[in-house]
Amino acid sequence: METQTALKKSCRKARLKTLLLNNFSFAGLLLVVVLFEILTDGKLLGERNLLNIFNNFFTIGLSAMAFTFVMALGELDLSVGAIVGFSAMAGAFAAKLSLWLILPAALLAGLLIGFLNGFAIAHLRVESFIGTLAMSFICRGLTTWLLNGSVGVPIAMRAFDADWVKIVTFLVLLAVLYFLFEHCAYGKHCRAVGSSKEAARQSGVSVKRVRLLAFVLSGVVCGLVGFFTLIRGCTASSGTGNAFEFDVLLAVLFGGMPLTGGWVVRFRSAVVGSVAMAVLKSGMSLTGINGMTQQIVQGVILTVVVVLSFDRKNSAVIK
Repeated sequence: METQTALKKSCRKARLKTLLLNNFSFAGLLLVVVLFEILTDGKLLGERNLLNIFNNFFTIGLSAMAFTFVMALGELDLSVGAIVGFSAMAGAFAAKLSLWLILPAALLAGLLIGFLNGFAIAHLRVESFIGTLAMSFICRGLTTWLLNGSVGVPIAMRAFDADWVKIVTFLVLLAVLYFLFEHCAYGKHCRAVGSSKEAARQSGVSVKRVRLLAFVLSGVVCGLVGFFTLIRGCTASSGTGNAFEFDVLLAVLFGGMPLTGGWVVRFRSAVVGSVAMAVLKSGMSLTGINGMTQQIVQGVILTVVVVLSFDRKNSAVIK
């Protein structure tokens, strides 16, 4: 009798934990919206500020959706912001040859860095935390050295920063990446590798290829973000993409995505978390919180969401 009672209590706790994890992202988003809507006296969701929220969401959301594949592996990519800056630089230099080369140059730069990340992690067995952090330093150093200040592009390129262009781009990538993650073999393979590399290998999954492609995909999307970042300001500088990797990481974690990866990773976490992150950044700006304090707030939130979402039972080594 006592055993049955203990089993029922354990089942209730497990169901409650699952319910909380499944709805953590929506609860967090609702909390952020309500809090800053009150603090800003209704300005947060005002017509003028919605465009600012969308612009923040657009770049964070694009990277977060690609970042989902890396997170599903149980890996991290701390070179995201540096890839955005490096890609913007490549696009700015390509503009001197032809304006039509800006987008291809940015995408190729992102693909190259993503491939190098993936090769180091999948084939050279470098831990993703160390490997991508080192790549971030390399890209930042090269960007600062090659730019030697900043490089601009013609103001006419801002035509591609139109809202309809960004909306169409986001919806197309959302549909493609969602289908790839939720309904294609590759998405399932990413989660299988994150759950257990050895079990995935024995099931016939090419673990190295899966890990390599995840970082390549992340790099290409960061290249696209670099393109839109470049044309929005029409300038590439050493500060382009600064700390962007932490915005993306906080977005996916705030959306309820676990650091340990595996089958519990949900694609929706990237989208919902990106909305919450965009609202958070806009809300803090509207309330007059300075940059340093914003970093402190984001650091506190990052700590809290990691504590709430980290699965200690299924964790192995921090990658």
